[in-house]
Amino acid sequence: MDAGAPVWLGFGWWSLSLGVHWVSAALARRPRQGATVRHRPADFSIVAPMNGAGDASTAYVRTLVELSRAGAEVLICVAHADDGAVAPTRALWPDAPILIGNDDTFNPKMNNVRKGLEAASREIVALCDAGVVFDAEELCRAAAPLSATVGLVLALKAGDAPENFAAEMECAYIDGHQARFLFAADRLGLAVASGGVTVLSRDTLQRIGNWRGFNRWIADDYSVVRSVRELGLATCLGDAMLRLPLGRRDWLTVWRRQVRWARTRLRLPVWPLVLWEPVIGWAASGAAGVAALVCAGAGVGVVVAGLVVHTAAWLAGEKWFMTGRGLAFGPRAAAAALLREALAPALMAGALGSRAIYWRGTDFGGHWGARGDNSAEKSV
Repeated sequence: MDAGAPVWLGFGWWSLSLGVHWVSAALARRPRQGATVRHRPADFSIVAPMNGAGDASTAYVRTLVELSRAGAEVLICVAHADDGAVAPTRALWPDAPILIGNDDTFNPKMNNVRKGLEAASREIVALCDAGVVFDAEELCRAAAPLSATVGLVLALKAGDAPENFAAEMECAYIDGHQARFLFAADRLGLAVASGGVTVLSRDTLQRIGNWRGFNRWIADDYSVVRSVRELGLATCLGDAMLRLPLGRRDWLTVWRRQVRWARTRLRLPVWPLVLWEPVIGWAASGAAGVAALVCAGAGVGVVVAGLVVHTAAWLAGEKWFMTGRGLAFGPRAAAAALLREALAPALMAGALGSRAIYWRGTDFGGHWGARGDNSAEKSV
């Protein structure tokens, strides 16, 4: 091989990766011009599934109380009467509207949610991830893009108030990586899906088969996006990011959650893009740049300087995105971002190492694979 080929290949890969990083930051950092707010809190049914005491945080329950006082219909869903979320919820909200019951599909989350979606009676239905904190004004703004042509809006969550480094790592995954790519893809008009708050009209919910529209693929957020788009309606991300207070996190829990999400994405039609994530990250592109410098005969000092410049450029791009979205990015966040990137190959290896997808003690990945009707998954 020509000695110049590795040099051009290395610099080419480094340039491409850094370009993707900065272009995604540029696309994602500024919200679109806000649509006119046309709804009031009384127009909303808020479906709030909980599982365990950890989901019934004080901040979250108080959020639901305030939304109810503002006029929204709040429907808290638990699978069993003795669920750990019931007692702390009742302690803060004695008259909390708690629906109890469980279904038997492959998806334990949707087994809990079904009764709430069926009971929702208001014009707009919002399905919330546990722990997300927002007020009535933010909810109404999130629903603003809904129209005759836009059938669903996803309001992304932003990790907030991390109290230890494991929680900072979760912020790095949720904010600096996932939100950046999701907002960028949405700006390009691509169909994207993620957790947070899913907002759609009750009419659209009924047109997709109510809860069935969330259960056609292994990920409920991806499933509802595809279901709504198949009606000929657009879907989009909301402008605001809703806060998810993190507090203290356990490192193993954070890691397992990221592996679970990666495995889930690998079982969706977007899996080719997921496989590309580690090879265009900071670690892989930096290694490509270093290899190119070495092949070009650069000395140790030049190689080290190149790596420092690469790292600074990478962090600057992420900080540019984060500040554009009003998110903090200090030294600890920068360290978490670099560790996230360095661990990307290990995360992908863990995701590819098994097809089991455990959520709250249930392998719903195995349940999905074992169910009789996989036609939706196979047809895409």
